Amino acid sequence: MNNKSTFGGQYLVLLAAFFYGLNPFFAQMLFKEGLGAEMVSLYRFILPALFFTFFLRTPRSNWAEACRSLLLGVVSGVSIFCYFHALRTIPAATAILIYYSYPVFSVLIGWIVFKREPSQNALVSAALVAIAASLTVTPEALPVDALLSVAACFLAPLTVAMQVQYLSNPRKNIPTTNRMAWITIGHVLVLLPIAIWVEPTQVLPVSFFGFMSVLGIALLAAAIPQFLFMVGAPRSCVNKNALTGSLELVVALLTGAILLGENLTRLELTAMALMVLALFIKQVKSKSMTETVLENL
Repeated sequence: MNNKSTFGGQYLVLLAAFFYGLNPFFAQMLFKEGLGAEMVSLYRFILPALFFTFFLRTPRSNWAEACRSLLLGVVSGVSIFCYFHALRTIPAATAILIYYSYPVFSVLIGWIVFKREPSQNALVSAALVAIAASLTVTPEALPVDALLSVAACFLAPLTVAMQVQYLSNPRKNIPTTNRMAWITIGHVLVLLPIAIWVEPTQVLPVSFFGFMSVLGIALLAAAIPQFLFMVGAPRSCVNKNALTGSLELVVALLTGAILLGENLTRLELTAMALMVLALFIKQVKSKSMTETVLENL
């Protein structure tokens, strides 16, 4: 892969991270409309799923990869419901912090599960992301009965981390639209039964802005960034893909401050600065720590 292609892939992943960072904003807008976590989660994926059903047809030779994509979607559907539920039951900043710690989990999962030993720069970047995320933690602000919500919220960064690692180098390449079709169908397969089981008292927004937020969370914060990531990730460095997600926390905090009027504390501003610094640390694609040590002997 040439450098031009690699940089192009990184820019697509970076743009995807920007759009993904809009999720908390649109979710909180829909919560204000009276919708519950189950409906917000469902709306995020059901509209893209309706479109991508036209791309479900899969050759027999690709069935195994389609099933793996479907499974990714099912697990992701459960995790995003847990995340949106946490946004309603615990302080939003804490839930956002937990979710956007996934770049750290991604580096660790890539190392432990996929046997991709990270470079020294990747570990330094992951450490900066972890420090930045920890600066916004306020345990004393958590409700006494929120332990389960906090624990369930951690499923989201673990799932996203697994997706980043797998989709950066899937076992078999299939058309992006075909993979997205199976992943979005997986989301709906789990989120639709959850919505029916919960029996929500309100299923539609009450204002024009609410309907626009539904389109925003489905298109700007789900379908578009997912497509950008799936196209860009295989063309980029796995470590860079894992850490680019730190931009999402910056976007989430800034949209909350600018559009929702939330105050940014000094610690949150420091966290954003550390996140940006982590993004600018060059990620080595091929050399691991072991190789670096051997070269210096």
